[in-house]
Amino acid sequence: MRTYETNSPRARARLLALSMVVDGHLDPAELQILEDAPVLQELDIDWTLFSEVLDELCRDMLGGTVRNGAVEIGPDLLDSLLADITDPALQRKLLVAMLNIVEADERLAHGERLLVARAGQRWVPDSAESEAVPA
Repeated sequence: MRTYETNSPRARARLLALSMVVDGHLDPAELQILEDAPVLQELDIDWTLFSEVLDELCRDMLGGTVRNGAVEIGPDLLDSLLADITDPALQRKLLVAMLNIVEADERLAHGERLLVARAGQRWVPDSAESEAVPA
């Protein structure tokens, strides 16, 4: 998997793109989220850059992470992709955007669930503790 500069628009775009294809296909409802909402603009990503990064991600994944039609990204690789975003404000924005993308088709596939859960654990570690504590 290629590397991008930490917190860069390409690193951000890759995580959005991964949210779209981690279930093994690109659903039109997921693309519609990017067209209808100001997600890309809020993350300082233009449509051309996103398209380039989506293409790069797909080529990288074809080199070793697709098995039996499903995307298989191990915990180490996923952690390294998530580690490309260190700014807490960007992490929050991206996590919201990723959740909106994976929920767009009204089906939460196993890979999508793993991706957003891991992002939440890595980026918002206190959220799991606060949810476990009764109010």
